Amino acid sequence: MTTGNVVRSVSWLVNRISAQIDMAADLQNVRIEAEILNFHNTKGHWYFSLKDEFCRIDCTMWRSDNQTVRFIPENGDRVLVLGSVTVYKVQGRVQLTVRRMARAGEGDLKARFDALYRKLDEEGLFALSHKKPIPQYPMHIALVTGSSTHARADVLNTLGRRWPVARISEFPALVQGENAPAELIAALKKADRAEADIVLLCRGGGSMEDLWCFNDELLARTIYSMATPVITGVGHEPDYTLVDYVADLRAPTPTGAAEQASPDIREVRQDIADTRVLLRNLMNRRITMEQDRIDQITHQAWYADPESLIYSRRMEKHLVEERFLHLLHTVSARMTVRLNESRQDIVRSVNERIVSEMRSVAEDRQNMIDTIERYRSDQRKELARREGLLDAYSPLKVLSRGYSVVTKDDHVVSNASMLKNGDAIAIRMHKGTIEAAVTGVTGEE
Repeated sequence: MTTGNVVRSVSWLVNRISAQIDMAADLQNVRIEAEILNFHNTKGHWYFSLKDEFCRIDCTMWRSDNQTVRFIPENGDRVLVLGSVTVYKVQGRVQLTVRRMARAGEGDLKARFDALYRKLDEEGLFALSHKKPIPQYPMHIALVTGSSTHARADVLNTLGRRWPVARISEFPALVQGENAPAELIAALKKADRAEADIVLLCRGGGSMEDLWCFNDELLARTIYSMATPVITGVGHEPDYTLVDYVADLRAPTPTGAAEQASPDIREVRQDIADTRVLLRNLMNRRITMEQDRIDQITHQAWYADPESLIYSRRMEKHLVEERFLHLLHTVSARMTVRLNESRQDIVRSVNERIVSEMRSVAEDRQNMIDTIERYRSDQRKELARREGLLDAYSPLKVLSRGYSVVTKDDHVVSNASMLKNGDAIAIRMHKGTIEAAVTGVTGEE
């Protein structure tokens, strides 16, 4: 070997490859659609290969993950898987560790299912308040399922074993394929018109594609509008379709639907037998009680002499009447006394109130008179004060001191320039007025 070359172990190489793969983000949570090859189940773990036209890769799906898969894969199945690339270090082999698996195409169906579920749920088609009660003892059962199918045979066998007294009306229809929804709707409408006590809608297990007709929107709305209670038994335990949500009761299988719809006749017969025993015991007990009561009556003293009982009852009635009349008189007398006392109290109270009100009215009247007199006195004083002011400022007062007022055409002349020779003027004095004519005007102040 060349000096300086580092010699590595196989473990180092495998671990290095594994570490590089683990760090590659695009190799984690990878989705692959391919065909299954060499499938085998070992102690619950699945080992198989996925291949396409050019390549293949080994795969492992542990038991804890494959429990959620709703079908058992077979060679040649085309599937959609989710997983991560890992290294099986013992053999240094690259493989795909699968965590989820579905049939190819189920992803699109699941998206369509979820969208339709949300739509119908928002409209209230799945509301518990709309669920109709399931009759306890249905005597007429309508069955909607495929003809000559295992599901039909299982349902009829279960009903015949558990509740053979019921009448079964069958309404066969397709339970798979494009034409199945229309036939199922027609069969359900006929079953609803048949006046049955309950309707069973059943189908055996299958893939999501096989059961897809039970996710039809119009089919779900038909079940919602039915007057007859509906129990569904479509597929197996993990299978859920829209009809399961809209139905009044969902069973995991067709057999389970038949069991939900029918009581066990052996239990019913036992209940009837127990009830019969209970009723018989109750009747015997009641008869014994009544017989004892009759015996007690026949041993009474008055039984041999009924007239004594009648006389005794008459005496009791007479005493009761006397007590009642005495009580009536006593109560009447007490009420009369109380009435008179109440009347006197009312009269006394009214008189006192009248006197009080009259006194209050007299006081109010005197207060009003006093207020009016004070107001009149104040007004007289104010009037005298204003008369004095008017007299002090009166023009007549000025005229009495020798002054006079000259007017022309009823206008006061305050300036000589307002006059000219020949103008007629009036001179108002303290006492009297002089009519005159202007003979001369002096403009000086």
